[in-house]
Amino acid sequence: MPTMNELEIKTGRSVTDIKAGLLALEKGNYITWEDKTDTRHIVIIEGWERGRSRPMSPGDANRYFTEY
Repeated sequence: MPTMNELEIKTGRSVTDIKAGLLALEKGNYITWEDKTDTRHIVIIEGWERGRSRPMSPGDANRYFTEY
């Protein structure tokens, strides 16, 4: 997980906005963040939106071009 400083730089958002987004993800049970002093303590539970198909697994793209 990137540090808070890296998230600020990469997203162009303030620390307040980033924390609000992370807290919303935690409330939605997408992540757990027990020790909120650092982003190293974030654990991702679900890495995609619910109700949508899962992203392709690493070998799917290669199989698509070789099998279809």
